[in-house]
Amino acid sequence: MELDELKAAWAQQAQRIDQLEVLALQAWQQPRQASVRRRLRWFSGLQLAWLLVWIVVTVLAASFWVEHRQMPHLLLSGLVVHIYGIAAIWVSVTRALLAVHVDMASAPVLIQQQRLARLRRFTALSELGLGLPWFCLWLLALQCLCVQWLGLDLYAMAPAWFLGSLGFGVVVMLGSIAAARWAMRRLPANHRLQRLLDSLSGQSLSRAQQQLRELQQGLQ
Repeated sequence: MELDELKAAWAQQAQRIDQLEVLALQAWQQPRQASVRRRLRWFSGLQLAWLLVWIVVTVLAASFWVEHRQMPHLLLSGLVVHIYGIAAIWVSVTRALLAVHVDMASAPVLIQQQRLARLRRFTALSELGLGLPWFCLWLLALQCLCVQWLGLDLYAMAPAWFLGSLGFGVVVMLGSIAAARWAMRRLPANHRLQRLLDSLSGQSLSRAQQQLRELQQGLQ
């Protein structure tokens, strides 16, 4: 009987230890999971804020080119800004939806890691896609603002400068696209330029991915 009682006591002790380990693991996991959710929700909220901004820009651009549709260069400037605004709206909505998809509490940590990696890649690529056109877009946006607020037509005032600046912007934009494609395909992951491209997804998502990686390692 003493041996049976000893075995039962050991079994109870082992069960208590298992329960303590589970509680300790949960106590370690919960703040990290909460931090990941907080970062993802902040990211989603930021995208929704940008969505509102780009809705306003798109509406203003649409009214501009409609108002100046009889002048081809002003029509083209307004249309380009309008199309860019629509693309920015789509990007903001897509990022927010991808972040919500990552934030599903029922998903295993490994699945969340894969979804977050997809979100970071889309964010980095869309940052390039939205950022590079500004080598040309700044001039078209300035043209719209000057006409609308100051009554100044930059193209009519200096057509050679306007077209030259626009052409230079196109060349720089295409060169930057080629350099980014080359870097993503050829350079190692630890290269400074690769890290720069990777940082385009933002510090918040980078930190969230690191915490998910820690959670996955803790489950192994």
